[in-house]
Amino acid sequence: MHTKPVWTQITPRHFAMEGATRRIELRYDSAGFRSAWSVWADGAEVHRHPGFMEARGAAASLATT
Repeated sequence: MHTKPVWTQITPRHFAMEGATRRIELRYDSAGFRSAWSVWADGAEVHRHPGFMEARGAAASLATT
């Protein structure tokens, strides 16, 4: 049976995906007008998005590749 990946909240600004084939994380970088959610895969930053929902979507697509 295939397990669906689940998001775990580490802090209010840091989430990790459990059950994916890769280590996927979302982290909020507070930097004034450059603040954004960064998507990390296997310890490397791969995307930055201003909105949480866009970042979560990008992270979900990485988890299935």
